[in-house]
Amino acid sequence: MLLRQARQMGRLFSSLEGNARVIVVTEGVAAVSFQWYGSYMPLYMLALGVSKAQVGMLAGAVVLTKTVSTLLGGYAADRFGRKRMLVSVDIVCWGIPMLLYAVAQNPWYFVVGRLINGCVYLVLPSFECLFIEDVPVDRRAGVFGTLQFLTSGARLLAPVAGGLVAWLGIVRAGRLITATCMVSSITIAVVRHFTMRETTMGQERMGSTVGVPPRALIQEYLGIAAAMVRGHGVRTFLLVRGLVAFVTTMWTTYAVIYLTDAQGVALPKSLISLLPLLSALTTMAMLVLSAERIRLTRALDNLLLGQVLWLTAAVCFVASPPGTLWYAVAWAVVGAVSTALFAPAERNYWANVVSDRERAQVFSAGFAFVSLVSLLAGPLAGALYTYRPRSPFLLGIALQVLALGLLWSLRSRSVGAQARPGAG
Repeated sequence: MLLRQARQMGRLFSSLEGNARVIVVTEGVAAVSFQWYGSYMPLYMLALGVSKAQVGMLAGAVVLTKTVSTLLGGYAADRFGRKRMLVSVDIVCWGIPMLLYAVAQNPWYFVVGRLINGCVYLVLPSFECLFIEDVPVDRRAGVFGTLQFLTSGARLLAPVAGGLVAWLGIVRAGRLITATCMVSSITIAVVRHFTMRETTMGQERMGSTVGVPPRALIQEYLGIAAAMVRGHGVRTFLLVRGLVAFVTTMWTTYAVIYLTDAQGVALPKSLISLLPLLSALTTMAMLVLSAERIRLTRALDNLLLGQVLWLTAAVCFVASPPGTLWYAVAWAVVGAVSTALFAPAERNYWANVVSDRERAQVFSAGFAFVSLVSLLAGPLAGALYTYRPRSPFLLGIALQVLALGLLWSLRSRSVGAQARPGAG
């Protein structure tokens, strides 16, 4: 059994080559320090004078600049090249904010840092295109599964962050963590510059946009975006992605605050890092045991199952009594199983829904739509949390139930479309 599963995981790794291999490995390395950052950044901001409501406003600032930058991302990827955009923007939009966070003295450091950091989403179309262009369609699910496996593996080092907080205190540990993220992001950008190459489609698009006025390109992108949303499948899936992004913004911003809040679960701050560890172990085990399912099963089936499991995990989270760790453990473990199924399936479905030539434009429009939908998620979550700490999470569950219904309708139409040709 174990030997068979190991062979299946080996097939996932064999899907890697070229740019996909570089991105998977470097993302795995980056995930180590950025997992620490994600776990403790909200608590670090609170310790430096940011209020709980302002944490949500800062999340909204990121989404605001994200909305603008993603609109330009498709044009930038085609005009200047995927690789050039990824490397240069990552250095500026990760390096400078992390430096500001590392030396922060008051909330204004976080305001400026968040506004700059939001511009990093300018590279999302470039990142996705570099990752999947030149990768055969039948191997993309394996590539996404491998990425999920390595980034989950990085979370095995999550307890290091908890140890730093217990040893140094949240402020000094926060400064060290953000400084580590700065060094990591700049180093990875330099490595990518020397090890990645521009994709075939990227070279073609750069050549075709030389001398073309920006206005003409923007009109082309708007036309493609309009055509994209006329399709029921793409339109429905965009709504699902928007709802998931809205809920994710609320959840990631306030989950760690709620878990350590005296009005929430009231867990010790240093204990929080154990949850990403459990999540990582579960996700990695799921990816190994389910390698064949990830590779062969229809993406929509995995999306539905992942969504049901997410809702199960969310109920465990909101039902957790004060001072009780086990409900939080159940949330982390079941949520990890959900992520192992949902995340690769989502990216695989989205990657295959458009052609290579239109991918940068469609991804740009799609990311911008998702950002626009989630623009008010942070501020709304902050207001709800101030009113009643559990409120943003209850709203998140309701929105995810709606997303589940949309996925079910999408699958039903897909199954019906496949059945009709053989009906006669």
